[in-house]
Amino acid sequence: MTSDRLGRIVEDAVSEVYVFSVDDCRFSLVNRGARENLGYTMDELREITPWDLMPSITREEFLQLVDPLLKGDRSAVEFETFHQRKDASRYNVWVHLQLLSTDGERVFYAAIQDITNQKETAAALKKASTRLDAILSNTTMAIFMMDDRQHCVFMNRAAELLTGYKFEETQGRPLHDVIHHTHPDGRHFPIEDCEIDRAFPEDHQVQGEEVFVHKDGSFYPVGFTASPMKDENGKTVGTVIEVRDITEELKARNAEAEFNNALKVRVEEAMAERDRLESQLVQAQKMEAVGQLTGGVAHDFNNLLQVIGSNLQLLLKDLPDGDPKRKYAENAVTGVTRGANLTAQLLAFGRQQPLEPKPMNVGRLLRGMDDMLRRTLGEAIEIETIVTGGLWNCLVDPTQLENVILNLAINARDAMEHRGKLTIEAGNASLDDDYARMHPQVVPGQYVMLAITDTGSGIAPDIMEKVFDPFFTTKAVGEGTGLGLSMVYGFIKQSGGHVKIYSEEGHGTTVRVYLPRTRKEEDIPQAHATTDTPKGRGEVVLLVEDDHAVRETAGDLLRDLGYSVLTAENADSALVIVNSGAKIDLLFTDVVMPGKLRSTELARKAKERIPGVGVLFTSGYTQNAIVHSGRLDDDVDLLTKPYSRERLAQKISEIFDRRPRPVPEGQSLNGGMVSGDEPSGKRARVLLVEDDLLIRMATADMLADLGHDVVEAGTVKEASALLGTEDLQVMLTDLGLPDGNGMDLVRHVSETQPDVAVIIASGTDLRDQMESSTPGRRIINLVKPYDQRSLEHALRDCLGKS
Repeated sequence: MTSDRLGRIVEDAVSEVYVFSVDDCRFSLVNRGARENLGYTMDELREITPWDLMPSITREEFLQLVDPLLKGDRSAVEFETFHQRKDASRYNVWVHLQLLSTDGERVFYAAIQDITNQKETAAALKKASTRLDAILSNTTMAIFMMDDRQHCVFMNRAAELLTGYKFEETQGRPLHDVIHHTHPDGRHFPIEDCEIDRAFPEDHQVQGEEVFVHKDGSFYPVGFTASPMKDENGKTVGTVIEVRDITEELKARNAEAEFNNALKVRVEEAMAERDRLESQLVQAQKMEAVGQLTGGVAHDFNNLLQVIGSNLQLLLKDLPDGDPKRKYAENAVTGVTRGANLTAQLLAFGRQQPLEPKPMNVGRLLRGMDDMLRRTLGEAIEIETIVTGGLWNCLVDPTQLENVILNLAINARDAMEHRGKLTIEAGNASLDDDYARMHPQVVPGQYVMLAITDTGSGIAPDIMEKVFDPFFTTKAVGEGTGLGLSMVYGFIKQSGGHVKIYSEEGHGTTVRVYLPRTRKEEDIPQAHATTDTPKGRGEVVLLVEDDHAVRETAGDLLRDLGYSVLTAENADSALVIVNSGAKIDLLFTDVVMPGKLRSTELARKAKERIPGVGVLFTSGYTQNAIVHSGRLDDDVDLLTKPYSRERLAQKISEIFDRRPRPVPEGQSLNGGMVSGDEPSGKRARVLLVEDDLLIRMATADMLADLGHDVVEAGTVKEASALLGTEDLQVMLTDLGLPDGNGMDLVRHVSETQPDVAVIIASGTDLRDQMESSTPGRRIINLVKPYDQRSLEHALRDCLGKS
């Protein structure tokens, strides 16, 4: 009964069970699980030997495997191989083979486990290990990986350095038995007590600290994180362990108590320093933002001042000295000047004024300002100037630095209530790294230091942070704009320097200005006395300005100074004129304008197209177009808005003087006719052919203002009809018309009405085309965009010579 029960148990067992003879190795028993897996019947299996099922093992090799069992050297043999089914498919197996004796008969008993899934899992784990090896071998964290038997399957380079073992020495061994087997006191450390090895069976992450055993026998503390490693199905297949040596960390912990109080003090000091630096940074950011705003306001304000100032100067030119209205205009000019000074201060604060820095000696500048300072401050202010021997040169805009010194001196005078002592000191200074860390935006290095000290009332601590804010002032209403120190701050920062105020209520104030040292030699300027306003001799100026009012007044100033003027509202339009072949002696252009083409690019193209052409920029707000890091580019002429008639004349004269060219009498530099030598105009009936309604209306108004009669047409058809019915002296036509080409009209007029003068309005030079289309006929080319003066000249030219 018992035998039957055991037989059923063996027959129904999940594992494959085989019994075969010692003599001939023929199977006498194979259970159902094995038969079904192999696909053989029991009768078929009785004719098969074990090596028939295991193609990787020959008969001789198999007999060698079982020989230790037959000799009694071993009680069991285990090995891994694969079985081949009847259908030739294969599966991996783990074989446990024993020799059994029953009733004096000896047989082999084999218990075989299908390990195909385990092999696939191991293969996947190996693949993952290979993929991760390149990454993990480059990290400084020690990484170990164990399979489901807690055997080591991976160690990175950091783990080898930590433990002293090579991976080859630990591979396939329980990691605990290699590096974690003993307590520091010598006691055995069983794996059952190991927190690290609980991550796999308990399927959760564990963290903690342990003591590992180095290969050399020494102990070292580690911090670890052991995490279950899962396959794509979520099954736990191993453990990944991250380990770091915490020897130094434990030393730091042990020392923490002793240094706790000192550390607390250092943290508090660091927090206070951070708060101070953050406060300085916020203040700097605030000043930057306000500077951007004031710069934009100053730009628009300068344009307005330019319009007002130019018209006032033209008005004053025509008012006799005894005219009672002259004083009103002069008062208005004074207001414009004050407004210009205000915008200059705004631009200085916003660090957007164009600077022309030069190597200079501050000591020489102070000596030159001595008389002016004494007259400005009054006899009750004692002035002492101290200049250190061997004073370095600095790189700075001399005119702006004079304004800084004058502003600070006037502030000091007011703080002393017009009585006290002012000390001005110039010396060499070096700002080191420690000072730079205490003052953001300061670059360590060598500087020229200018200190202005007064014996006045001093500055209260609660307002010290506000002194550089624009429009902040402690003076009474009407006694100051609040822009003096703001201008100083902006100019010094734009010059790459630093400014610092030291003050104590009741004991006076010292303002220290630091300007970067330069090793370049000072270029002492030579004074040039000029009394007369230079005049033009008909030279052609291309005026480019997007603001209509500024363009109008600037054009009037240029004409009043004796120049011929072409105008454009942006660089794109100006380039059309340049490319048209028009004769241009000077390009006078605003820096900041709308459109795709920048003014600097226009200037470059103009110089390429017209060799020798002069270029003069104007702006009150440069936006780094021709000014970089606050400094004017080399070989660039800039006229800052708002400018006077005299300053404009002087600047143009300077440009022409640098490239002198003889001008024949009665001609401009490029051969154009000088205003005044042109033939006088006469009344005419003009056919205006233009399809753009706004241009036609504006041109018709200009023709009417010039005293001419106008007949308008918008197409070739309309113009052709009028040519046959009207008594015309001039036809002014565009070329691009909706129903044809204006050149066809020109040919028609040339053939049928040779007495009618022709003016073609175009953005390009059409002289060659006109000569080939209408040989022997003189046709005037009026370049777009044109103004009333250009239109008048064209009419005079064609009426006088048609």
